[in-house]
Amino acid sequence: MTQLPIPVHVGVKPPDHWDDIEARQRQFGEEAAPWLQEQRRPTIASATFVWAALGFEPRWVGFDTADCAVALQPSVYSGQGADEFNRFRQGAEGRGETALVISPIGDLEDKPRSVLFQHDDSVSIGQSYTSVSSRPIGKGARVRAAEDLGDADGQLALRMLNCNPAPRWRSLSLSGATLESYNGRVQHPAEGTLVPILETELGEPAVAAWISPDGVERRYVVPVETPWPLLLQWLREQALPEFVPGAMRRARRQLATDQTLMTRRERAVRTALAALEADYVTRRRALELDLEEAQTGATTIREGLLYGTSKQLVDAVRAVLESAGVDVVDLDEELGGTKNADLLCTYAGRARLVEVKGFSGSAPERAYQDLVRHLREWEKLPGVPPVVGGALILSHQLRVAPQERSRQPYGRPEFLAAQAEPVITTLDLFDAWREEDAEEIRRLLFGPATKEVAQPLP
Repeated sequence: MTQLPIPVHVGVKPPDHWDDIEARQRQFGEEAAPWLQEQRRPTIASATFVWAALGFEPRWVGFDTADCAVALQPSVYSGQGADEFNRFRQGAEGRGETALVISPIGDLEDKPRSVLFQHDDSVSIGQSYTSVSSRPIGKGARVRAAEDLGDADGQLALRMLNCNPAPRWRSLSLSGATLESYNGRVQHPAEGTLVPILETELGEPAVAAWISPDGVERRYVVPVETPWPLLLQWLREQALPEFVPGAMRRARRQLATDQTLMTRRERAVRTALAALEADYVTRRRALELDLEEAQTGATTIREGLLYGTSKQLVDAVRAVLESAGVDVVDLDEELGGTKNADLLCTYAGRARLVEVKGFSGSAPERAYQDLVRHLREWEKLPGVPPVVGGALILSHQLRVAPQERSRQPYGRPEFLAAQAEPVITTLDLFDAWREEDAEEIRRLLFGPATKEVAQPLP
């Protein structure tokens, strides 16, 4: 059976209108009127966009939209698409169907916004005083699928999470309006419900569906950077079959997706596929939580080893050594002040004094001399256990990126020849720690003799 394209309302002027605008911009150049210079072709009106290949027929501003199944980027402004959007709504209402709408939000050009406003864009619902506003949340923000999503919404979440490059995420909020009248200010509360599809780590909606109070309109608010082919494929494959099945029947696309017409095998495979997709979303959410927990635990040690000084550096070194099964005593706490080295480290019956030093530039030789002095004075302290030697742990060149720092803090041959105790850089200690190599951590401190009693990191 021949499939018919699905009519959709597109709330902008058709591509030939933008072809003419761009031709006039090229013709007049800098002499063009300001209003002409400011015109920019919307992404959805691209001249290279192949609607038929995606199974849709666009109905632009100026076209009849009464039989459209979806409204894409509709306008509520008179003369710019408001009439077409109203006819779309009326058509859906007359057929008893859900008015399915997709509204991008945000600013592609990332223009500076007024200090008087915290939002970078908003979507007016129309026919009410309700709007959805967006606020940028910064580069690198992470989002996750909201809980308890239906089939179509879960698929949208999955497609958005896998979008490459990822859109710039914004937090969405629902608001009403305050109007001035001769009786004073009149407050119009927000109407409808904003249902999260993707949300930030703080639980803010980043992609959401606005549901009208009567449930007739279902509007998806997505980042403006979202590719239209992604959204149109989702509409054809998931959203329309679930929310506007009548449109699929009219386009003769329902035979293969109507469950009442499916074979037993088709139903079984469809159910298995839905379960697989739901499991993917659940597992992704669990892995994101695991990653967040792992990053939280690692950040303090990573920052301390690579950029810390004083107590922050000592605490990070202690955490690494303890993770390798080394018993560590903070000597400043134990002896009451900086009377000797920083740490006393014991493993397999062997003990070492550890001096921890951090320098923004190159490591001075006096840092090693401090360790030698501490070893010489250790035996004079009352009630201390014997040690087999010491170790200097150095963090140097802190103004340089870790990957560009020298692995050899000292280079003078005479000085190197006189060294009797190990000098360990925090870069080497960091590499062993991030690979969870407890044996290497102990080897750096105590030498190869500890290999035979190696234990895994807890």
